[in-house]
Amino acid sequence: MEEQTRNGAPAQQGTSAAASSNLGVTLLRVAWLAILLGMAMEGILLLLSAGLGDLLGLGSIVAELARNVSWSLLVCLGLSVGKAVQSARVPVMGLLGFLVAPAAFEISRVIHKGAIQALAISGSAGEDLSPFLLALIKGLEYGCLGLALGWVGQRPWGGAMAHMAVGFVVGAVFGGIVIALLAASGPEVSATILLSRGVTEVLFPVGCSLVLFSAEALGTSMASSD
Repeated sequence: MEEQTRNGAPAQQGTSAAASSNLGVTLLRVAWLAILLGMAMEGILLLLSAGLGDLLGLGSIVAELARNVSWSLLVCLGLSVGKAVQSARVPVMGLLGFLVAPAAFEISRVIHKGAIQALAISGSAGEDLSPFLLALIKGLEYGCLGLALGWVGQRPWGGAMAHMAVGFVVGAVFGGIVIALLAASGPEVSATILLSRGVTEVLFPVGCSLVLFSAEALGTSMASSD
């Protein structure tokens, strides 16, 4: 019995170390994919602003980029941790989405404000709802997204398109709520603001869903090639 215990301990330690290593590699993949997502979203918004004749200055671009990248990075990393829990992936991803999204929202908001102050520029006016209300909506949104992605990821048909479809549906529902609240908040909210915000609210969940799928697919592909 003692010999079996001694032999089993190193095996368990090796398994634990391998799992930690795999999680670290997965999080690294998610991190750089999430950074690319934040940069891509900023590029889309810049093109949209240019098309609408609402060009941003360099300082505003930097501040918005800092917010988008930090938000994307934190949310996607949080959900990816839950995705690594095989035994209870669905509830864990839902819980992490509910907890991480408000924290990520607040951190990205603080980073955005800090960048605005550091660059001595003016922030976007007329597009802010209550931070508490937005954080609550984000928590519910990414909690639902985590639950849905956790479930879809365990289905044989749960490929890239299924992940993107889940992100689109969740983004459309909760993004619609945010846009409706913004539109009702006052006449000073322009159609340009509503359109750019709507694009952001829908595309970010789609992009984050694709980031999580791509990171897992890359890991599977690399493991099979080895």
